Amino acid sequence: MKLVIYSASRPFEQFLGKHLTSAFEFRSRLQAPSNDPEQLYLLHISSMELDCYEWLLRHVSGKPIRVGVCSDLPNIREMLECVRLGAKGYCNSYMAEQHYQQMLQLLANDQSWFPPHMLEETFRLAQQANKPDPAQKPLQMLTPREKEIALAVAEGKSNRQIADLYDISEPTVKTHLTSIFRKLDLKDRVGLVLYLKQT
Repeated sequence: MKLVIYSASRPFEQFLGKHLTSAFEFRSRLQAPSNDPEQLYLLHISSMELDCYEWLLRHVSGKPIRVGVCSDLPNIREMLECVRLGAKGYCNSYMAEQHYQQMLQLLANDQSWFPPHMLEETFRLAQQANKPDPAQKPLQMLTPREKEIALAVAEGKSNRQIADLYDISEPTVKTHLTSIFRKLDLKDRVGLVLYLKQT
């Protein structure tokens, strides 16, 4: 395994010199990757951010080059952008040696490595993005005014409070509620509250 680390940070170089048992070559300027299939690369994005993105786009995106990105302040947005541009690994620049060894071993085997807690958060965000807004989906068949009233009922407001809130009469509120119950196949406001909380 041949490892090249690109970084313009002396503290990062010193950290890796003390914590990595693997031999590596340290370069302070980005260069085109070699054709050596054994070569691994680590980019210290915190010391050369825009250059790293450009380098990934130009030399890595869509190619079988094994690159991990190290960030002093790792975050999901940066991780996803690096992955989009072809990085196979992403980590905290100052993580423990055992994690570095694990990441480098996986990269050497054409596999990926990402911080487990960041993967969990990414999956959670992806699941949320795929779920419709719970308050909107069951209300799609309602008119805008009916939606407002249904949500007001879910907040525990009385008919009088809803009438005052929307400057309508109580009988009008009752008419809207009757229509809401019919459209959502519910019997009463308790059923409406439960329905909205469960969806």
